[in-house]
Amino acid sequence: MHLLFVSRKFDGVAGGVERMAIRIMNEMVARGHEVSLFTWDARGARAHYPMDGRIRWHMLEMGDPATTASTSLRVARARRFRHIVRAHRPDVIVAFQHGAFLFAAASVLVDDIPLILCERNAPDRMDHIKEGRHRGLVYQSMRLAAAVTVQFPGYIERYPRYLHHRMVVVPNPVDPVDTYADLSAARTRRTLLAVGRLSYQKNFASLVHAFARIAPDFADWRLRIVGDGEEHGALRAQIDALGLGDRLTLEPATNDVGALYTNADLFCLPSRFEGFPNALAEAMAHGLPAVGFRGCAGVNELIESGRNGVLAAGNGDAGALAASLAGVMRDD
Repeated sequence: MHLLFVSRKFDGVAGGVERMAIRIMNEMVARGHEVSLFTWDARGARAHYPMDGRIRWHMLEMGDPATTASTSLRVARARRFRHIVRAHRPDVIVAFQHGAFLFAAASVLVDDIPLILCERNAPDRMDHIKEGRHRGLVYQSMRLAAAVTVQFPGYIERYPRYLHHRMVVVPNPVDPVDTYADLSAARTRRTLLAVGRLSYQKNFASLVHAFARIAPDFADWRLRIVGDGEEHGALRAQIDALGLGDRLTLEPATNDVGALYTNADLFCLPSRFEGFPNALAEAMAHGLPAVGFRGCAGVNELIESGRNGVLAAGNGDAGALAASLAGVMRDD
């Protein structure tokens, strides 16, 4: 079978979409299938995660994938995509995220090729993005999919009933863990860890504010935020303005995340919305208790408050997050 995967941008992106797409593509190649990838990237793009060399990567090289395209550019991109599809005749097209899916569906509508939409966020994201004003149209467009994958069973009920029969639950995998965090170890300094893209969705600004509130009461604790993204500059300025000094470090993304979890004592993911938060699942697999917001979809699916972590009230309230973090940090 020939599988064609479609995503907006892969070049140097250390995100969950790219990681899961590459993982699936690598596995399908290993199983003997022919796999192609189509992205908006320029020639010479490099994936952050290891990708099997047998995967044929079609780089569109038309415009900047990070900016909104003009109508003429969109038409040109669609023509190029149709040319590639008709030249290679994939048996199925797998699109990650709704934008890539809509692009693929509009480009090959008359070619009768099954399309799978891999939705990577809970439907709650519509409450946080401008496209949410048109959620009815977004949901109607999903009728064009032969199947829609979501990450938790509870997400299906939040979509219109007419989409339910198309939906399949596919949770994210978590690799086996060889070394767990030793939370009983005698350490002179404790570490609160956060891992993820520095973006509006992850809302690390609320964690910085929360930590600043409680840092004076927990002199033996430090906060490490690990990730890259568009909010790096704003977070750096926020950290400097709060005078947290060496108590809080902002570090680039790394492939050796296992070492981060093993050397931490507590994990926090302050996201506004999620799909299936990989970093949270991995931290918990390493034995770390975790803190997040009760109002964040995905986070509230994994954290059972009082059992494997704590859910702070609401969604985005730095005061509530500070109180929840402090409650765990003082409990050896």
